[in-house]
Amino acid sequence: MDIAFLIFLGIVGGLIAGMLGLGGGIFYILIFPYLIEARGFPSELTAQFAIANSLFGIMVASGMSLISYKRKGKFPIKEILTVGIASAIIAYFSLNFIVLQVWFSKIIFNIFIIILMIYILLKMYLELNLEKKENGKITVAQGIASGGIAGFVSALSGLGGGIIIIPLLTFRFKISLVKAKTISLAMIFISSLTMTINNLIVQPYQTIESVKTIGYIIPSCIIPITIGVLIGSPLGVKWSTSLKRKYLDLLFMVFVIIVLIEKSYGLISAAF
Repeated sequence: MDIAFLIFLGIVGGLIAGMLGLGGGIFYILIFPYLIEARGFPSELTAQFAIANSLFGIMVASGMSLISYKRKGKFPIKEILTVGIASAIIAYFSLNFIVLQVWFSKIIFNIFIIILMIYILLKMYLELNLEKKENGKITVAQGIASGGIAGFVSALSGLGGGIIIIPLLTFRFKISLVKAKTISLAMIFISSLTMTINNLIVQPYQTIESVKTIGYIIPSCIIPITIGVLIGSPLGVKWSTSLKRKYLDLLFMVFVIIVLIEKSYGLISAAF
């Protein structure tokens, strides 16, 4: 039953990755803290393991969704490399010098997510009714800056960075939603692959005898989820083409609100 449930969670994450171009991270950061603590991990390791396993799931989901998008249209290789490489470099250093440090706790993790969700929600709400122009371009400097910001957010949140890069590309630089999703998914794959390799190699500062881990990755948890992702991602891409952009934007906002409520509740619960 546990395996079937994990596969189901992977399918949901894959659907979200394909539809919204986020890699599924906005769903994974909701479920992984509970899955990890249910396996007996101490709360002081929750943030690190949640981020690491979320990034693994994001890596698979974004890779599968990216393949589907590549088959459907153009592949903006220049923007992908510019944004993706910048994201991977910043994400790598942020992961090792901030997230994997002993002082990076679940409380800090929740506070960062809450601030991020409030920012994204306000920005999308203010721009929701603005005219959606889709003929923009980004320069190399803009791509590097956008990728760097997304990489930092990805490392500290486990979200993959799509929640930052999609609004930046579509609202700020007026790039079409389909192109923005392709750039986002490619960036997420490059940066999450970099961090996943690191998370497989680096050993936790506290060992867990009851659960088999490879670095910060939990195979018994992530493998069934990955199977579900392989099913859900292509379906998400297919469904996204039949939905109007305003509905995808609203769906994006709904998930942001859900994450904001859940993390706020977790922070309040920890305080009392």
